[in-house]
Amino acid sequence: MDMKNLKTKSKKSYNLLLLIIFVFAFSLRVMFLQSNSLTFGYDQARDALIAKQIISGDLKIQGPPSSQPGLYHGVLYYYLLAPAYLIGNGSPIVTAYYLAFLNSLTVLIVFYLAKLATGNIKLSLLSSFLFAISFEATQYATWLSNPTIAIWTVPLMYLGLWIWIENKHSLPLRGKSNLGPILAGIGLGLSIQAEIFLVYNIIPLIIWILFRKQNISKKSLIIFGGTLVLVVSSLILCEFKFGFNSLVAAKSLANSSGGNLAYAKSVGDYLILYLNQIGRIFAFNTYPGNIGYGGVSVIVLGIYSLINFKKNPYPAFLAIWIFSHLSVVTVGGTSTPFLMVGIGPAVSLMLGFYVYKLFNKQALIAFLLLLIIVYGNLSYVFSQNKLGSTLFSIQKDMLLSKQIAAIDYTYKLADGRPFSINSLTSPLWINIVWTYLYKWYGEKTYGYIPLWHGKDQIGQLDSLERIEDPTETSFLILEPMAGIPARYLEETIGEEDVDTVTVEQKSFGEITIQKRKKM
Repeated sequence: MDMKNLKTKSKKSYNLLLLIIFVFAFSLRVMFLQSNSLTFGYDQARDALIAKQIISGDLKIQGPPSSQPGLYHGVLYYYLLAPAYLIGNGSPIVTAYYLAFLNSLTVLIVFYLAKLATGNIKLSLLSSFLFAISFEATQYATWLSNPTIAIWTVPLMYLGLWIWIENKHSLPLRGKSNLGPILAGIGLGLSIQAEIFLVYNIIPLIIWILFRKQNISKKSLIIFGGTLVLVVSSLILCEFKFGFNSLVAAKSLANSSGGNLAYAKSVGDYLILYLNQIGRIFAFNTYPGNIGYGGVSVIVLGIYSLINFKKNPYPAFLAIWIFSHLSVVTVGGTSTPFLMVGIGPAVSLMLGFYVYKLFNKQALIAFLLLLIIVYGNLSYVFSQNKLGSTLFSIQKDMLLSKQIAAIDYTYKLADGRPFSINSLTSPLWINIVWTYLYKWYGEKTYGYIPLWHGKDQIGQLDSLERIEDPTETSFLILEPMAGIPARYLEETIGEEDVDTVTVEQKSFGEITIQKRKKM
């Protein structure tokens, strides 16, 4: 066999391995979806309803609200959801499969970046495999929330940045290609669309540009800037349409955060919070059960990589990526895990680099370390993912499986007769989760939907038909109490007790259903 044929065969083998890693990654991410192990709370119902509005022709330019009043994310997420909800006829499960597929494609981004940076296919495959088994990445995969898409948009930005500055002469089109700045602009723009606070990624991008400015042309900067503006144009349009509300909200957040930094906490306190958060990120991609190990490891590897910048810029590039969200510490970002979305792939890339290097020196130690990483991640994937998006959800037991079981229970006890419902929810008095599920699942399965006898639902995205008094048979749905002040439980039950009496009660995890009869 000549050398050319040997190289072709080898390339096919590596491509097959990459495909296997991708399939494995996707399988890990969707393995519990068949049992409806999917978190479906207020945010998920709201986004599903807006996606359905888009499908019906009611186009949107404003995205999901952030935790800061008046500040909104980009609208991209809604338009990504719409085709999935259309194809799945409103099914959250189909949508979760779709998002998991996009998440799994990050395997390819990780591989390509590692290959461009090192030229080593085995190292690149190892990095892809480490991302494939990442517990954090699998948690994001089926979390129906706007930050989840940044698991691939942020790496896309860094891939573009590397191509732009470090590998512009090694691409097939050589220096004539503008692929790098275009990808960097698209990746950053899509990340900002996904989660407005991810605008902080502009800072590490600028830092790397300043480090390597000798490799950058003015033309490429213009191309990058133009691409970025184009991708975030809907956000710009929103600002003009709604009186620059988001800019005002961002200014307010910056002012209040500055005050907090001045008198509430010292710089040292913020640094400790940051180190704890970065430790969590590292741990959830290596050995999720040990946050302390994660914090020590990431600092040691990161500092070592930065010190050896001149020897090898690639690990330093990854370290800047991993430390990128240091800039959001002063706005309280350390307490919000999903603000760090997109950093996990950099952890996989750094681990792939150093573990592979260790294999060349101490193969047994490297193998044992790899075994620990694999065991740590997979044990958490198998134990936690069946419980939904445990890393991000406040109401841990708002699982589609338990919600459907609760709905089945109400229909069974109603025995084909009309019935009404009331609910205690988080956020308070907003019933759209149960409205959505009864209309999507209940009506399809049982042919009718309940009435609503709770507080007025005027102004909400969707609602059940309201009646003043409960029907002869009615149900009170009590959501998990996390985030709900205890006094509202007593208040809601007290209001129900005026007209009805509980005749039967059943819990589905932390979701409780009371069957009630008129007195």
